[in-house]
Amino acid sequence: MTQDTPAFFTLDRGTVSTAAALIAPVDGRYRMLAAGAAPQAIDPVSILEDLAWRVARTDASLAGSMEGWRDWSRLEVRSARAPRGVLVAASPLTGDLLERALSGAGWAVAARFFGPGPDVVAMGEACLDPRVDAVIMGGRDGVEESEQEAAHRLWSRTGSLARFRDDLAVIACGPFAERPEGIPDTRLFSLPAPDAVPSTADSPLRGAAQQVGVHLANRGEPLVADSRTALRASIASLASILGNRIDGVEIGMAAGSRTLATPDGRSRHAILAGAGLLPAELLDDEAVADSLLRWSTLSGDPAARLDALRELTLQPWTRTDDEGIHLRSASVRAALERLTAMWSTAATDAAGVVDGADVLVLAGGGFATIPPTDAALAVVDGIRRAGAVTILHDHAGVLAPLGALPVEEDRRRLLSDLMGDCLLPLGSALVTGSLGKGGKEGKAEAGSGSLRVESALGDERMRLEPGLLQLVDLPPGISARLDIDPGEGSVLGVQGRHLTMEVRGGLAGLLIDTRGIPLDLPESGEGRRAALAAWEAHAWVGSD
Repeated sequence: MTQDTPAFFTLDRGTVSTAAALIAPVDGRYRMLAAGAAPQAIDPVSILEDLAWRVARTDASLAGSMEGWRDWSRLEVRSARAPRGVLVAASPLTGDLLERALSGAGWAVAARFFGPGPDVVAMGEACLDPRVDAVIMGGRDGVEESEQEAAHRLWSRTGSLARFRDDLAVIACGPFAERPEGIPDTRLFSLPAPDAVPSTADSPLRGAAQQVGVHLANRGEPLVADSRTALRASIASLASILGNRIDGVEIGMAAGSRTLATPDGRSRHAILAGAGLLPAELLDDEAVADSLLRWSTLSGDPAARLDALRELTLQPWTRTDDEGIHLRSASVRAALERLTAMWSTAATDAAGVVDGADVLVLAGGGFATIPPTDAALAVVDGIRRAGAVTILHDHAGVLAPLGALPVEEDRRRLLSDLMGDCLLPLGSALVTGSLGKGGKEGKAEAGSGSLRVESALGDERMRLEPGLLQLVDLPPGISARLDIDPGEGSVLGVQGRHLTMEVRGGLAGLLIDTRGIPLDLPESGEGRRAALAAWEAHAWVGSD
């Protein structure tokens, strides 16, 4: 590496932290030489300087070539907080179509008023909430005349309410020609109407709503590429490079996202404000807090755990002790649970793209705060789907910046070079689905099948008994052949027939999961904590 080497930095700037990496060509291919993360308030230049001189101190021959680091190119992306909107429509159907589009574009719905005669007082109070960024009115052509008349009355009322706040945006989604009085151009946006069919692929409204949301969340300041849009591009490129179906799951503080991509370029995608790691709502909504704490293995005073959880929400970089890490682990599982619940209605549809993938790629700060084995187990707990999948982790936050490259060929070249450095192998998981015969999912007879794991480390045989989570030691770089005998029952939807498949190892090894789909957690607090602790025991070995 010399002074004229085209090294560059990547920066993924989130709402809580900034992830950075230093990438340069070594022996004819690009390699990641250093990576790190710091609180969002830290000047990114300081982070980049630390990376450059960390490399120089490691290899003295590189010290001279690092002196020009300030002039190196930067691939930078940023994720904003989730914008909040009040939704208005003249009918429940139009309102539902509007909400589907907005929810999949990263918006959080603060309130909804669907119908010809909404409560004007409640609507006014919702619009006056300083946490709300916009009031959004949805309308469609081709509806009954009564709905058209009601929509125009509501549009006039919406504009009148917006005049009481000089920072509230007014967004018209549909055929509203009248301009509301007293609303300046900087606060008025015109977007396409909601699609007549829910969840159509990449609808014009969804794309436009995402752009406006990012603009409002950043107070109109100039913004580099959006990280979640860029991450989607990288997941699609990975699917093409690997020739596999890729499921990209991202959990950040402000929101989450998911992308299912196939090798032929088709994809499903959604950005979900409700899938953030620590929702702001848990500060004053005990139901939201309880949905997180039900995944916690910590015992003791519930009020103390709730206070600790709220402290994490206000100061995410605090509580790095054992309790704080376990609370983050519970929060990741709850976020994945919410993402799964919202996915089917919020995701865009592409013909032939169904849930299910060969490779699962984890991204976002949520997964960076817990041990690697627990990250793999968390996604198996939160996204319940029968099948075998390889789990990788974008541990340095490089995928989103690479997704911002405008030329697909350049992105694929870099991803091909960097996959071994940037995608940490967490292992594989086999989720069997139903076991045994004649029972409900996950409620079959014990001892209904068997599994043989063949690898360079030897052969291992085990019974496939329902309701268990077993861990097979399969290190990174080691592949294994699975020979599954379902016995008299069924595994992966196949009954009475042997199955074989290949899996790869990782830091978490191979997870064999015969628990129910969906996961059946005990109702009582102590019983639930005991079950979770038993499942997670292997994930925390050596985590100290």
